[in-house]
Amino acid sequence: MKKYLPLTLFIPLVANATPELEIKSAEPTLPKQAVIFSEKSANSEEVTLTKELISKPELTRQMLNRAIDSRQFHLLPELVRIYQQTPNPDLVLIDYANGIILASQGDYKTAIDLYRGIIAKHPNFQPVRFRLAQMLFEDRQNEAALAQFRKLQADGLPPQIANGVEQYIAAIQKRSDWSFDFGINYLHESNVNNASSSPYVRVGNVPFKKTEESLPQSANGLSYHLNLAKNWNVSGSHYLHFENQFSGKSYWDNHQFDDQQNRSSLGYQYQNAQSRLAFLPYYEMRWYGNHRYNHGYGVRGEVEHWLTSQWQLSTAGEMGKLKHRGENQLADSTTLFGSATLLYAFDAKSYLYGGVDLLRDRTLERSLASKRYTGRIGWGQEWWGGISSRIQLSYGKREFDQAHRIFNQIRKDRELGLNVTLWHRNLHFWGITPKISYQYQRVNSNLVDLYSYKRNRVYLSFEKSF
Repeated sequence: MKKYLPLTLFIPLVANATPELEIKSAEPTLPKQAVIFSEKSANSEEVTLTKELISKPELTRQMLNRAIDSRQFHLLPELVRIYQQTPNPDLVLIDYANGIILASQGDYKTAIDLYRGIIAKHPNFQPVRFRLAQMLFEDRQNEAALAQFRKLQADGLPPQIANGVEQYIAAIQKRSDWSFDFGINYLHESNVNNASSSPYVRVGNVPFKKTEESLPQSANGLSYHLNLAKNWNVSGSHYLHFENQFSGKSYWDNHQFDDQQNRSSLGYQYQNAQSRLAFLPYYEMRWYGNHRYNHGYGVRGEVEHWLTSQWQLSTAGEMGKLKHRGENQLADSTTLFGSATLLYAFDAKSYLYGGVDLLRDRTLERSLASKRYTGRIGWGQEWWGGISSRIQLSYGKREFDQAHRIFNQIRKDRELGLNVTLWHRNLHFWGITPKISYQYQRVNSNLVDLYSYKRNRVYLSFEKSF
C-alpha cells in the first residue's frame, strides 16, 4: 500500500516550500552616443594634409580651425603635429585642439585641466568656456558644469549657442531630479512552487506518495516593480546616492505564492564619463504568501568601467544578513555575493556579454547552507524592421554544506536557464514599449524526487522610466 508523505516531516528542509534568495548580478550598461564629440560631420569637407603646410602657417591655422568648426576631430592630431612645427604657432589654439583630442580619447581630466588653464588666462574666451562646460557635463561633474553654463548665459550669446546652453542646463537639472522606473507584466507560471514532477519521494526503499500541494502548481498573475533614485552632487564627480527598489508577484489564482520585496539604499557614488563606483548600505524586507517573511541589511558595492570604447567591465559584491520569522528562523543567514560581467559592443545596435556569479549562503541550519557558481552569456541585437531581441543563457552549480537530514546525502544541483525577450522599437503607447519574454529554468538535482524540476514562464511587460 502506498503511503502519503507527511509534509511536516520536511519543514523547513524542503527548499521549494520557501522562496529562492534573489541577488542582482552586475549589469552592464550599453554604450551611449557621445553628446559632444563625434569623429566626423556627415556633410563636411575632407581636408587634405601635406607636409607643405609647415611652410604655410596661416593656412595651417585656418585648416585647424576649420577642422574644429566642422567637427572633423579625427584630423586634429595630424594638424596639431604640423602646426606645432610652424613659426610662432598660437599656443592657445594648440591647447584648444589638444583638449578636444584628449576628450575624444576619454581623458576628460587632462582636457578639463588644460581648458581651465586657458580660461584662467583668457576668461572671456567663450568657445573654450563652452567646451569646458561640455566636458564637465560629459564627466558627470554636474555642479561645475552648471556654473560654467551660467557664466556663459550672463555673457549674451548668439541665439543658437544660447539655445544649446539652455538645453545643457535642463539636462543637468534632470540628472538631479528624482528618477522613476516602473513596470507591470502579465505572468503565466507552469511551476510556481519549483516542485519536482515525480509523484513519489523515496526514503530508503520506502516510497511515499506526494500530496497534490507538493506537485508542480500553475499560476497566473502580475509581476510589477517601482524603483526610484536620486543623486546629490556633492563635489566634482562625487555624489550622495539614494535608491529604493520594490518588486513583487501577485497570482489571482494562487495567492499563497505572492511575493514582494523592498530594498532601500543610501550611500556614496563616484561617476565620470568612463567609470562608476558605488558603496551602498541597504535595508530590505520581504513578504511571501501575504505574510512577513524576512528582513535583512548589508552593504553592496558596484564598479563599472569602460576599458575601451567597446569593452566594459561591471562588477558587484554584497555582504549581508537575513533574519526570518517563525518556523523559518533556521534559514537565518549571512550571504556573500560576487559578480562580474564583461560586455563587448560591436556597435550601437549589437552587443555580447558574459559573466560569472558566486553566492555563499551561510544559514543557521547548516544543511540549508550552500555555495552557488553561475556562468552566463547574453546577446542583444537591433534587427531590421524595428525588431529588437535579447537572449541570455546561464548554467550553474549549487552544492550544500551538509547532508540532508532525511536522505543523508549532500544535495548537489545543476541549473540551466534561458531568457528570451522580443519587442518592436516603433510600437509604443504613451512612451511605453511592450515586450514579450519567455523564461525557461531547469534544475537537475541528485535528490531527484524533491529538487529536480523545470519551469516555463511567459510574460508580457510594460515598462517606463522618467
